[in-house]
Amino acid sequence: MKFSILDVETTGFSPQNGDRVVEIGVIRMDENGHITTAFDSLINPESEEVGPTHVHGITSAMVQNAPLFKDVTGPLLDALDGTIVVAHNASFDMGFLRTEFSRAHITLPKFRPLCTLILARRYLSHLSSKSLESCRSHLGLSNAGAHNALADARATAQVLQYFLENHPEIEFPEAFQSPGQKKVEGEMLFDFAGPILKPRG
Repeated sequence: MKFSILDVETTGFSPQNGDRVVEIGVIRMDENGHITTAFDSLINPESEEVGPTHVHGITSAMVQNAPLFKDVTGPLLDALDGTIVVAHNASFDMGFLRTEFSRAHITLPKFRPLCTLILARRYLSHLSSKSLESCRSHLGLSNAGAHNALADARATAQVLQYFLENHPEIEFPEAFQSPGQKKVEGEMLFDFAGPILKPRG
C-alpha cells in the first residue's frame, strides 16, 4: 500500500471562479510509512494575480518563470500513479487538481481520496478546530513552513502516520490509476533527502 500526500497553494478558494494553483507539493510514502520521493513546483497561474502572498509567501515575481500547470502534468501523474491519494481537506485540493488537469485537456478518472480532515473529525473530535495547524499542534509536530505546499504535504503525511498507527480500522479507497502520460524526466520528481522546504526562487 502506497500513499501520495499532496497540498496546493492557490490564488483563492474557487477554481470554478477562475482561481489557479500557484504551488503544488506531493510526498510519496511507502507501506511502512517511510517518505520515499517528493514532487514540488511553483506554478505560473498565467496572470500576475497570485492571491494572498501574506499567507503562502508567493509573489508574482517568483512564479513569472515557473512552469505552467500543463507542463508538470507528466511528473505529477507519475507521482500519484498507483497510490492512495491523501490531502487535508481533500475536496479543496481535488477541486483545483481536476480543474487544472481539465485546462490541460486531461480528464482524471473518478477516484476517492483519503481525507485527513475527515479522519480528524472522527478521531480528534475533542479539538475545537480540525485544521492542519491544529492537528500539528495537538500531535506535537513542527509548524515550520506552514502554507508551503511541500511542508504542508509533509505535515499531512505525519498526521496520516498517526492515524494509521492508532486506528488500524481505517478503510482505504482504491489507488489512483493514471489516465495518461507518465514517466516524464525532470528535476521536479526527486528522492526525498534533507530539508523538506525546497528553496523557492
